[in-house]
Amino acid sequence: MKYRITFFMALSLAVYAGSGCKSTPSCLSVVPPSLNLTSDKTVVERQIIGDYMELEKDAWIISSVKTSHSSGRSRADMTGDPELLKAEKVRSFHAERLQAYKAEGAAGEGSDGFAAYIESGKYASDPAQKKILLAVLDEENMARRIIFRRSLFIMNNTDPSADEIRAFAKIFAGEQRTLAGKGEWIQENSGKWVKKK
Repeated sequence: MKYRITFFMALSLAVYAGSGCKSTPSCLSVVPPSLNLTSDKTVVERQIIGDYMELEKDAWIISSVKTSHSSGRSRADMTGDPELLKAEKVRSFHAERLQAYKAEGAAGEGSDGFAAYIESGKYASDPAQKKILLAVLDEENMARRIIFRRSLFIMNNTDPSADEIRAFAKIFAGEQRTLAGKGEWIQENSGKWVKKK
């Protein structure tokens, strides 16, 4: 490293001596660029500061407005139905735990639209844990019943019949089968329980 620095210093002295530069204090001459001052903004200024132009009289202003649909609010929030809102909150509260039960094979989605207990060695041998699992499933299914009934009521403005609720639950069951993860238990319309592939 020391030899390189010495070499470059010697090389630069040789170039200086060989160039015959005697007229200026250094052999470099700096020429400033020509500047043209205008009242217009440059492209960079427009990008940084922005441009102000008046709108024409016939110009339209288009804006986007955030609605409740884009804010992640549920249908229960939008209807203002307290029973439906409470059921949605129960489902939201249990969602993570229910998903964990499904992932370990202790719960599945039934063809009737309700979550079901799948016999599991882990929970069969531990009655306290099984009791917690069954309580979560009961609360989830109670919330689903309320959501089915209240959703139909809101759509039709009349109390739904048991057949209408069952038909609605079957549609929900189909959606849940589609959303189920690989390896989770689902019940086919035939009643057979299978792991989703």
